[in-house]
Amino acid sequence: MGKEWVLERDGEVLEVLPAWFFKVKLKDVDTLVRCKKSWRMSQSNISIIPWDRVKLEINQYDMSQWRIIFRYNDYKK
Repeated sequence: MGKEWVLERDGEVLEVLPAWFFKVKLKDVDTLVRCKKSWRMSQSNISIIPWDRVKLEINQYDMSQWRIIFRYNDYKK
């Protein structure tokens, strides 16, 4: 069983909320969504701070639940 229907969007973290929730502004449309880190990101101890660019995935059963699946590395050395 794979992912049959997945909607992925890019966004920018605006605020860190309690209980590991984040307020993210979607890049394509000016919409604010509340999302949570994916299980794999939590297990790998990947930290997310405001102004990070992230990739989001929507739950196919509940359209109000978004999940952060990837954090872009934009930092230049």
